[in-house]
Amino acid sequence: MNRKDFFRKGLAKAFSVMEEGVNEISETWKTAVEEDKKAEPEKIPPKKTQIKVPKPKTVKSKFKGFRNLQFPPGADAKGKRFFSKCTACSDCIYACPYSVLFPVPDDKTGKHFPHMDVNLNACMLCKDYPCISACQTGALLPYKENQSPKFGKAKGFFQHCINSRTGEKTCETCAITCPIPNVVQFKGNKPNFSNDCVGCGLCVSSCPTFPKAIQVQ
Repeated sequence: MNRKDFFRKGLAKAFSVMEEGVNEISETWKTAVEEDKKAEPEKIPPKKTQIKVPKPKTVKSKFKGFRNLQFPPGADAKGKRFFSKCTACSDCIYACPYSVLFPVPDDKTGKHFPHMDVNLNACMLCKDYPCISACQTGALLPYKENQSPKFGKAKGFFQHCINSRTGEKTCETCAITCPIPNVVQFKGNKPNFSNDCVGCGLCVSSCPTFPKAIQVQ
């Protein structure tokens, strides 16, 4: 056998051995993979858990509407005629020279009726009452001769009054400001308000204390 044939046969045998080894490795790998698959536990898809989202608590509003408001001058005391005839045109609001009146929404009718809050902005008791003159529907009627409006009655809170702290009749602003004679009467240093009070709120607006020592109710 010559040298070339010897190496040829040797290489062929080596390649044959290598091929057998590769095949054995491949078969062993396939077997191992199949066994691993069998050994693996069956994958169970996770259950969908429903997260309970708490419903937001409904907070009921404590707002019960505007409190302690007054009807415009010329309205009837309980407002029956006023509400039945007022068209919410706002003419009286525009006519007021002191911007005392303002519209207040009414849920039942959807209208905005004029009102005032004399504890915040006093009615000046105009002689000619331009707000009444501006009303063309009869919701606000002129006062008779010697007739005064009635918006409420002043009530004193003496613990806030300057005089309660000085022990003397130091302040008389409410009496000086009141447009109705003899409504404010002092007992010592304490002011008192008679039933002739019309509730215009001028004494409230002039009171220099905070909190106010007077309130129209």
